[in-house]
Amino acid sequence: MFSLTEHIKETDRDISVISRKQMMKELNISSSTIYRWAKYNGLPHYKVKNSNKVLFNRDKVQDWLENQK
Repeated sequence: MFSLTEHIKETDRDISVISRKQMMKELNISSSTIYRWAKYNGLPHYKVKNSNKVLFNRDKVQDWLENQK
């Protein structure tokens, strides 16, 4: 299963909110996979008001990933 903490540099571990691009890089998945997980599988995310930007809480995403087993 994916693990955010396996792919995060030690200096970046204190950052709890990450962007879609950061998630794509850290989990080595596509943007369409992230959107599909968010829309159909309940991936926790936050939409920035008046924007198309979506952010993710690293801890909540990690918990979600672990519960998908």
